[in-house]
Amino acid sequence: MALHGSARRLLLGDMSENAREFLAEKLPPAVLTEIVLPDADAEIKKGGGTRRFFRVRFSGTPAIACIYDDSKAENALYAGLAEFFARIGVPAPKVFFHDVEARLLIMEDLGGTDLWTLQTQNAPAWKNAYRSALKSLATLHRKALPVLGELPIMRDGFNADYYKWERDYFLTNAAKKAHKLCIGGMAGAELEHELAGLAAHLLAQTPQLIHRDFQSQNILYREGTGYFIDFQGARIGTGWYDLASLLFDPYVSLSDEDREAFFAFYCEQIGLPESERASAKKTFFCAAAQRLMQAIGAYFFLSAEMGKTRYRVFALPALASLKQVAARSGTLPNLTMLATELHARENRRILREIKD
Repeated sequence: MALHGSARRLLLGDMSENAREFLAEKLPPAVLTEIVLPDADAEIKKGGGTRRFFRVRFSGTPAIACIYDDSKAENALYAGLAEFFARIGVPAPKVFFHDVEARLLIMEDLGGTDLWTLQTQNAPAWKNAYRSALKSLATLHRKALPVLGELPIMRDGFNADYYKWERDYFLTNAAKKAHKLCIGGMAGAELEHELAGLAAHLLAQTPQLIHRDFQSQNILYREGTGYFIDFQGARIGTGWYDLASLLFDPYVSLSDEDREAFFAFYCEQIGLPESERASAKKTFFCAAAQRLMQAIGAYFFLSAEMGKTRYRVFALPALASLKQVAARSGTLPNLTMLATELHARENRRILREIKD
């Protein structure tokens, strides 16, 4: 087995019968013999992916056990990235144990307080938590790529094909399937030309290693520090995509004033001169449009195709943000019109459901 640390005693606290059966089937014998499985449920049921997480104790230390499958190659990259992040000063959970063949990862448990919890509860520390996360994000964007070497990551990166996949994901799941919009002919060609230009603009930015899913539930906050999680999909792209992921996160409601302040703080952290910030902001809005298309596509897909209907509620605020950023970019009139139409249709659907 490929280990990080040694196969020391592993105590899984409070599991349901289903979890016990699942772990008994999935864990390798060398680890399973060291496990105590009590009765109650300790599974962390969160997120839209196929990985499963359980709260455990590892050599007396609170830890998280993650069982992943082979549906995404990136799942096996988490441990290596966690170690790399630690080397460059980006806070992330320590990895105690990793078995690639068993698809088992055991890592430090940093608690359940994330940026989403702090912001939605208006906790006193929430703005400091965001600033901590943005400071570390700037470190990732400034330091990672020059020393990345041959570290295994998703090497396809944000290329033209990947950006096209994101926009097609949005158009297929949000426009075509959910709202039965057929965008063809001249209108379809103009929209595709516009969105291909958006991708080209983002590809022209300085390349950086980015988190790729930098939203409020993927940053844990403990003792004044924001820790990154769910970074296994990290790849080469533009840092503005990460910043947009956080500041236009549909899971939370940030004011324009807060967004402006956090944008300025990030610019300070990366050393961007005041004279370049107006141009950077337009790129930031472009990156936000690209990111929101991906997120909206995911909300509709998870709801309709995966039966995870709780995600549909985030489509409306995400579409509202897409309208805003597409308009403010100054270069996306067709996307602005489409987002406006989809937002109106989604709003009408919700009102009908309330009425019924």
